[in-house]
Amino acid sequence: MSEERKIGENFDEKTAGDIFDKLRNVEGKIKPKKDGKFKNISDLMNEANYLKDLGKFDEAIDLYKQIIFALPDSQKAYEALSDIYQKQGDVDSERDLLKKAIANCKNSDNFKNRLNEIN
Repeated sequence: MSEERKIGENFDEKTAGDIFDKLRNVEGKIKPKKDGKFKNISDLMNEANYLKDLGKFDEAIDLYKQIIFALPDSQKAYEALSDIYQKQGDVDSERDLLKKAIANCKNSDNFKNRLNEIN
């Protein structure tokens, strides 16, 4: 990891885009579903949100997982994925995700509260 990046702290979109570009070029790593469609993390997040709004949860879940893989402290991705799990009634997946969010996100009070609600 670069010295600029610290787990639990958000960083700028350009840095996130650079990480996404590197991931896109690594064999065996999670890649965008359609090569070339997503140029950066913002595009990937917009597509995930769009699919979530359409109710295409399985496709949205895959994209949110890619975002979390690239940006392990992305609060927005954790929140959106947690919402999907909640809508699907998948308490175990939501619980596991919230624990990961608490460990990786700087501001985790919301995740702690949600975890307490489902326990």
